[in-house]
Amino acid sequence: KGNISSGGKLILTNACMSSLPIYTMGFYLLPKSSHSGMDSVRCRFFWQGVKEEFKYHMAKWDTLSRPKDQGGLGIINTKIMNECLLVKWIWRIAKGGNETWYKLLEAKYMFDGNFFNSRCKGTSQFWQGLHKVKHLFKWGAIHKVCDGSLTSFWGGDTWLGQAPLKTQFPDLFRICDDPIILVADCLDEDGCCVNFRRSLSRREHESWGELMTSLENVALDQNSRDEVYWALDSSKSFTTKSLYRFVTNRGVSIPEAENVWKAKLPLKIKIFLWQLKHNKLQVATSLKRRGWKGSVYCCLCGKVETNNHVFFGCSISRFAWCCLRDAFGWARCPTDLNDLMGVSVAGGPRLTNHLTTFIFAGFAWAIWRSRNKMAMEQCFPGNPLEVIHSGFAFMQKWRPLLGGADQVAIASLGEKLKSWLHNFVPNNVEVSDIVEF
Repeated sequence: KGNISSGGKLILTNACMSSLPIYTMGFYLLPKSSHSGMDSVRCRFFWQGVKEEFKYHMAKWDTLSRPKDQGGLGIINTKIMNECLLVKWIWRIAKGGNETWYKLLEAKYMFDGNFFNSRCKGTSQFWQGLHKVKHLFKWGAIHKVCDGSLTSFWGGDTWLGQAPLKTQFPDLFRICDDPIILVADCLDEDGCCVNFRRSLSRREHESWGELMTSLENVALDQNSRDEVYWALDSSKSFTTKSLYRFVTNRGVSIPEAENVWKAKLPLKIKIFLWQLKHNKLQVATSLKRRGWKGSVYCCLCGKVETNNHVFFGCSISRFAWCCLRDAFGWARCPTDLNDLMGVSVAGGPRLTNHLTTFIFAGFAWAIWRSRNKMAMEQCFPGNPLEVIHSGFAFMQKWRPLLGGADQVAIASLGEKLKSWLHNFVPNNVEVSDIVEF
């Protein structure tokens, strides 16, 4: 139980440790100290497992708890999830209904039927929690005005245009007499009636004219209740996922981040590739920045050990890529990860990204395991081809995860590699390093 892989720890972190407080978070807004405590336990488990021995935490928790397509590992951010789960209650209250729970809340807190006009002080912990997160509801709610009794004229409700009126007309909002007045109290058959604390300037008169033009087509329907829709989801109904994604990095996806997670590879290898891409592997330079007392130089070639050096610059890694270049007919030997994604077969098309990622994963994992044996166990390979054989074995092991056409393509590349290895004759001339021509 002490040797859980990174993939297993990620699954346990989300499925167990992050899910235990979900029920409670659906009713109460937990204090920051509770979330900090949970984050500390989950972070320590992800990096160290169940062992007590110290291990370096290679990435900030805020990075790990982002969604996968936003550059993180997809670990649940309990603080944001807590707020999103409570906003769902606000959505259900805003939609109204005849359920017993709604009638109880309406009778106890919402004397006018409007949650946003209800008092917060002196109420239950549940109700106070809803008021503390109500600003998040405003970010995605779009109001359709009918009788205007539940929609704020100036406030955070978006009902005319793409933003609240206080944002569209800030000069008028600053001098309005009642900033929380409802649409029903402003609009009637005679038009719009809004009171201001002083006379309007010329520029404010112009803004008022623009507002009146926008309100020309607005008519109240006293027989219907105001409705609310959710702008952050295509269904127009509230989903916790849509708000969670919007709160984390405003829902912006990073296309390159999805390539790793869409690859047909074991989860621990995907995490390994994520660490490599984000420079979060335990190489000497990264450990040195965290207070490590060891040497910053590569144990094999004596150069400064960075991510790029381990996988593309060290003697053993350059030998591996040169072998693959000759075996697969690549036009050149890649010098970094971005260069590898653009290599093409001589006289043929460029490899697809997911196949290139699959090939790189196999040989990069073999290089990393070999580096760890050299750095930690002082066990150096007796033959440089051991890395090639190991990388090829990993590709064969993971090949069933691929689709039919990709399996055929990998099998074809495997035959090329076996043929090249069979005909490979090492140079007997002693050299101090691998030289590329």
